Amino acid sequence: MKILSLKLRDFRGIKAMEIPFNSKDTDIFGANGTGKTTVANAICWLLLDRPATEEVDFDPKTIGAHGVRHAAAIDLELDDGQELLLAKEFYEKWTRKRGATEAEFTGNVTDYYVDGVSVKKKEYIATVERACGVDIEKLKMLLVLGYFADTMKTEDKRKILFELAGEFTDEDVFEKAPELKDLASYLAMPGNTSKTYTIEQWRKIAAEQRSSLNKKLELLPTRIDEAQKLIPEDTADEEALVNSLQALDEERTKIEEERASLNTEDGQKEALRAAIAGLDVDLATKRAEHIKKGAEANREINEAIDALNTERRNVAENLDDLKRQQRESETRCEQMKAERERLVNEYAAIQAKQWDHGQETCPSCGQTLPADRIEELRAAFNEEKSKQKALINKRGQACSSDKIAAEEARIEDAKAKIPAMEQKLKECQQRIENLRESLTEAPAFETTEAYLELTNRINDLKAKLQAGSSAPDETAKVYEEKLQAVKKEIQSVTLRIAQTRAAKDSQKRVAELEQELRDTSAALENIERGIHLCEEFTRTKAAMITDSVNEHFRFVRFILFRDQINGGLKEICEPTVENSNGEWVEYRSVNYAAQVNAKLDIVDTLNRHYKTNLPIIMDQGESVTNPLPVSEQLIRLIVSAPDTKALRVKVKE
Repeated sequence: MKILSLKLRDFRGIKAMEIPFNSKDTDIFGANGTGKTTVANAICWLLLDRPATEEVDFDPKTIGAHGVRHAAAIDLELDDGQELLLAKEFYEKWTRKRGATEAEFTGNVTDYYVDGVSVKKKEYIATVERACGVDIEKLKMLLVLGYFADTMKTEDKRKILFELAGEFTDEDVFEKAPELKDLASYLAMPGNTSKTYTIEQWRKIAAEQRSSLNKKLELLPTRIDEAQKLIPEDTADEEALVNSLQALDEERTKIEEERASLNTEDGQKEALRAAIAGLDVDLATKRAEHIKKGAEANREINEAIDALNTERRNVAENLDDLKRQQRESETRCEQMKAERERLVNEYAAIQAKQWDHGQETCPSCGQTLPADRIEELRAAFNEEKSKQKALINKRGQACSSDKIAAEEARIEDAKAKIPAMEQKLKECQQRIENLRESLTEAPAFETTEAYLELTNRINDLKAKLQAGSSAPDETAKVYEEKLQAVKKEIQSVTLRIAQTRAAKDSQKRVAELEQELRDTSAALENIERGIHLCEEFTRTKAAMITDSVNEHFRFVRFILFRDQINGGLKEICEPTVENSNGEWVEYRSVNYAAQVNAKLDIVDTLNRHYKTNLPIIMDQGESVTNPLPVSEQLIRLIVSAPDTKALRVKVKE
């Protein structure tokens, strides 16, 4: 479909205008404010029922005009050679109520015409859609250059591009990446050999299972630790403890029998000698305990001193590291500031460069170069200037204000921490000195009450034995002490046997929990592998879709997926353009001409996809000297300063 002509009457300040497009590519020249955008809005208003500028509550009224019919008509040549005339009129409706002397404004009215015949809006839109070959919602992205790339929602653009790509089945992906075939076993529904989950269904199930397994893995170490705490560090041999218990029972019986022998004279003397021997053993035991106790007191202090010495060394090392980091940060900060100042000055010098108008003159003949050549030279000058500034900006990233601020923050952080660490170092030294002063020397055992009490009892018993007398009360006391000591030991061994048996139960429970931990870890690893396969499947399918989409375009390549930090894929729709270095960059970062050619490629491709041939409206056409060739009728709106009074139309052959 092509435009033969456009007629406007009282349309947004245009009293009357007719533009003969003659089904050809057409350039419309005019200074700012002469009506170029109005022409674009009129075409879109006639075909889309809304303006090209997306103006809210658009109407074709001329400001201040009342009682006027604002009209626009477009004559179209359809693909089958027939002509179609579409027209619309917009006017105010004034109504005089009964009994009133003056009419009141009651709203605006739009009339629709097809081939000169008045029709309803619904029929008008249906006629437009039949003529264009697509529904009214798709018309704007095919008519207005840049609407697809800059205005449409990402999900709407992706939907259209996926139509271009076609359908890809799971088998297509497995054929492309055979290493992903193991994913099929994950997708199989349990207990059903004929049904499988979709990728998204299984990922949801896997995410829930992974969450559950992770929670279980978080709890199991705590449960294992709790069970391990019930196991004594020194687990005794149960059989040895039972044997020891039997020996203690025999010893208890023996003591009880010896105590019973105190009723005879010989037995009393023998008991007296046994009591002396027992007290000698007690005396030796008390001596050993006294020596050990004195050593233990100093051992704890010495261990505390050793721990403080270790802490002091660590603090001193950290303090030295912090001071070194501060010095290094100060050096880097000064270097970055100097480099930043140098780059700022270099950037300012490049920014100050101006176009040399002398280059607009041919050095050979002295004549002014053609306008298109001057435009090329200017564009090359501006591009080179932009490249130099971009290079400076790139180099400036290493000494950006954020990085300088980060170094300064590290310096201030170090300055804030150093005094506290120095104070901590002093405190460690003071505590060490205090502990050293608290070291004690244990008194001699012979000066203790235990020594005096035991030696007195031994000497008393020895005197009685030498005199041939007995000491039934004393010997009975000794036997009673022995008996109580044996009973106490029996209780201790009995308790240790119970603890050993409990430890065995705890060890068994720890083993069960550790096996559960291994099984859970294996299950999680299997789930993680399935999720990884899903992600790789999605990436492979995304690459296949992207490649299939990009096969349809000449000038642009679309990025439809972007890797996320967490390993997933974000759905996007970013067109890219190849720069002079052969790199594909976002089209918004290239010059305006390249952006326009990208948009032309998109619209031309979409027209081929929908089997349409709709006119394309290009605004700011003066900025593009070599637009990408397209098969559709191209209408360029070009700013031209000399054309101040009226639009100038140039129909191309």
